[in-house]
Amino acid sequence: MLTKESVDALALGRIYFGFREKPTFPSDAIRAMRQLDSGMAWRAAWLLRRLAQEQRLSDEIVVRVAESADEMTHWIARLNLCQLFSLTGCPKSGRESLYPFLVECFVDRRAMVRAWAISALATIAGDECYRSRGLEMIREAHKDSAKSMRARLRHVTVPDETPDPVPAGLG
Repeated sequence: MLTKESVDALALGRIYFGFREKPTFPSDAIRAMRQLDSGMAWRAAWLLRRLAQEQRLSDEIVVRVAESADEMTHWIARLNLCQLFSLTGCPKSGRESLYPFLVECFVDRRAMVRAWAISALATIAGDECYRSRGLEMIREAHKDSAKSMRARLRHVTVPDETPDPVPAGLG
């Protein structure tokens, strides 16, 4: 179904509601995303993002998506993945794969992709490995005059992943 020449939002919605309850749906969507031509891969990325809006994706699934994100070249696929990661964040084990993808998306010519890349980046910017460059990119994003960037920045918060101090007497 995802390989038909013309698939509109209504058709994608039917696919989503028809298959979302299948336990293999996330894995099937990842496989489709990786196998479809770049101009069609966004459809599978959209399905994954839609699923992430309704339910928590397992860390395993999120890491698998992160590991294949850089394969997505179509801007709509990249946009959907940035939106997905802004919802889900990314477990530490997938961040090394995800970070270069987000950096590429941050310099995309399309403001919408840049804006959602910052939202996704903010979810991992609390990680010591990405904090410095992440905060630098967020500061840089504040200079972007695009309305979509301004709108996204109003929703960006950087998580603090510093460990909680050890309570007195336990350290």
